[in-house]
Amino acid sequence: MSTSPGRRRGPSKGDRRERAILETARELLARKPLADITIDELAAGAEISRSSFYFYFDSKLSVLVALLHGMAGELGRDAGPWLDGAGPDAAALREALTPLARLWREHGRMLAGALAAAPGCPPLAQWREELRSAHVDRLAMRISRDRAAGLAPDGPAPRVLARLIDDLRTAALAGSADPEALVDDLVTVELRMIYADFADRHPAG
Repeated sequence: MSTSPGRRRGPSKGDRRERAILETARELLARKPLADITIDELAAGAEISRSSFYFYFDSKLSVLVALLHGMAGELGRDAGPWLDGAGPDAAALREALTPLARLWREHGRMLAGALAAAPGCPPLAQWREELRSAHVDRLAMRISRDRAAGLAPDGPAPRVLARLIDDLRTAALAGSADPEALVDDLVTVELRMIYADFADRHPAG
């Protein structure tokens, strides 16, 4: 029997196996570093043979890179209202930072490990730079708009300031045992960096 032209086909067997490998890796990386995970563990978790694993990925590193690229959208998903807005909007910044901090709480070991390994690993370095640029480009545009509108004071070049904010945010979240507890402090610091004395006049809370 032929498939109706308008019927959406479900995921293939190969798609399901690839997702199973990625989900197994995500679960294992929550407990231990990549170096301690074996191909046999990844294959067993996906209920496939070791040889079948290599049909989908050529190494443990390629699994990690695929996971990270898949999470890129999650890392920036809720930032739109803040990055596309205007003025010292503490509520919008908090709404952008809260789910980001939650993601760091859930996957901090994997993210921190990837960031630590990035300088010596081109695939991870590329992921980090793509992720950073996606945030920095839009934040720099926001800073430029607010300065042009008289909503923010002059200061360092917008892109320089945006990179400093991104680096500070990442370092703080990566180094915290409780990323969600940092949200209000990050709101205060980031607004102060962009809007000078705003945080003194309107403390986060």
